[in-house]
Amino acid sequence: MRPFEDKIIPVPGDLPNVRADAQRVFQVLESGGVVILPTEVGYGLMATSAEAIDRAFAAKRRRPGHAQGLYGTHELHRELHVLDSRRFEMTRVLVEDLDMSFMAVAPCRNDHHLLRALSPQTLSKVTKDGTIAMFISCSSLLREICRLNAISGQLMVGSSANVSGGGQKFRVEDIEDELKEAADLIVDYGLQRYHVYGRPSLIMDFNQMKILRMGSCYELFCERMRKFWGVDLPEDPDYPCDRTEDVC
Repeated sequence: MRPFEDKIIPVPGDLPNVRADAQRVFQVLESGGVVILPTEVGYGLMATSAEAIDRAFAAKRRRPGHAQGLYGTHELHRELHVLDSRRFEMTRVLVEDLDMSFMAVAPCRNDHHLLRALSPQTLSKVTKDGTIAMFISCSSLLREICRLNAISGQLMVGSSANVSGGGQKFRVEDIEDELKEAADLIVDYGLQRYHVYGRPSLIMDFNQMKILRMGSCYELFCERMRKFWGVDLPEDPDYPCDRTEDVC
């Protein structure tokens, strides 16, 4: 048996099953567990309870004061973030029509019942200067998990499944053993889609319309923001867009 095989799904011989796998993940999260999940831009370490979030935070050796992100759907993004209708339409089109996944930063609704339900300690980990970062995903698995979370009224907090400074992990086999040890369940869907970049997710502040991190697929994001909304962002030095041709 491989190390940690007893906590990995799907088990050998089984195929991925998004609905069944999401239900299993939800049950572990709801019971206060920590889960490692595929996110397209690498594997992530997720939790919903204050104790599990602290356990994941400690396993990553994350320094105090470092904010963590929420993981949710576009619907949750609209609920928790404060933006105008044009910017919400940008994020909707990018995620739902153009199948992109990215981290959106914006001011948050501090009076929202989901945020008020968080412990002060957890709230301090997911907010920074009145803003929240949320990974909005087009992944079928993450969308189903977030749908189940929304029904139960719990928020999923997470970050990349690697020891701080250890680099993005695109296969379960590459994740450090101490993180696998901290997880109660590991969903192994193999090599993740954007491994070719070797980068985490891109981060965009949609309030200030400012890119905070040039992550995976940034050149696509950059070109689409310019093409559809006339928003000019800095060019990716590693994956430049040809502006004279209006294509990448």
